[in-house]
Amino acid sequence: MGRSRRRKGVRRFFGITFRMVLVIAAVCLLLAYISSYIDPAKFSVPIFFGLYFIPILAVNLLLLLIALISRSKSAWITIIALLPALLFAERFVRFGGEKDADGTKIKIETYNVGLFRLSKNRMPYKATMDSIFCQIGNCDADIVCLQEVYLDSLQAAKTLLPQYRWRTYHLISHQNGKRSGNIIFSRYEITKGGVIKFKSSTNLSLFADIVVEKDTLRVYNNHLQSYAISPTALIQKIRSKKTFSEEVSNEIISVHNKFRSSVIQRSRQVGAVLDNINKSPYPYVVCGDLNDIPMSYTYHRLSYGRKDTFKEAGHGFSATFSVLWPLFRIDYVFIPEDWAGVSHKTIRCNFSDHYPVIAEFSTGK
Repeated sequence: MGRSRRRKGVRRFFGITFRMVLVIAAVCLLLAYISSYIDPAKFSVPIFFGLYFIPILAVNLLLLLIALISRSKSAWITIIALLPALLFAERFVRFGGEKDADGTKIKIETYNVGLFRLSKNRMPYKATMDSIFCQIGNCDADIVCLQEVYLDSLQAAKTLLPQYRWRTYHLISHQNGKRSGNIIFSRYEITKGGVIKFKSSTNLSLFADIVVEKDTLRVYNNHLQSYAISPTALIQKIRSKKTFSEEVSNEIISVHNKFRSSVIQRSRQVGAVLDNINKSPYPYVVCGDLNDIPMSYTYHRLSYGRKDTFKEAGHGFSATFSVLWPLFRIDYVFIPEDWAGVSHKTIRCNFSDHYPVIAEFSTGK
């Protein structure tokens, strides 16, 4: 009788503990869901759960499997927590493909070229630049939006990609005389170009009014605040420590503080872009390197009232950042709701830490 009671007590203890683990994991997942809708400048805690959405989702799936195998009555906790994930799944992976649509079709490429210095093969600057421009030529897009372009001078920006007659750019001067920034190339006439500068940042948003046949559209080429951290460098630092020391803990805390600061800064930068969008006399395309994942306030603000071309016509994983692929999608193309996404492709080439994104859409006219 004593043994039987002890066994029941042990089973009850593990049952309660397992139920608590399920509840904690479910709450973490729910916080990840709502992270997209809360301004981090007002309340920043949920942003970290949004950042770890994929691992948190994986943990909940594993717990559900364990609960089902053990026939736990608490499995319903995880099932309920997982149901909303179906609404967010297409932000990360899609099993559709290209579509057909009537009207004028426009192909656009957005690519963070990493200053032409982040080739995985460690190619020199000139070789990296040539490889990237070859890829752009093969893509044959109508409009090309580049971020983190690094050139010897302003004059150099006028001679790049001669197949594109029209271009607008904003390049910031460095102490060594070099220039870096964003460029928009177009086969169609650019009637006006402008730049949105962000406070206390060298990042920017460049826009161009482009005449396509008889209509004009505005294209926003964004490069929002980066995390100012290197995931690869952090992993290497942690691996170099023999024990999980206070030094490593402080390193992780420092990284999260930088992350929080950059997310708040991006929320303000998005506000500046949206202010300009609201004043635009033309329909617009929003693209570029947002430096934020689909479970973010940045994504929510810029996708609201617009179509994400990956969700419309993409296939496979959506990730655009080569580090820790396929977890990070931070480069996007958004189009008006009354336009149609035709195709969306991410080209996995090794010329930058980002992959180029090529989207084709129809204006429906």
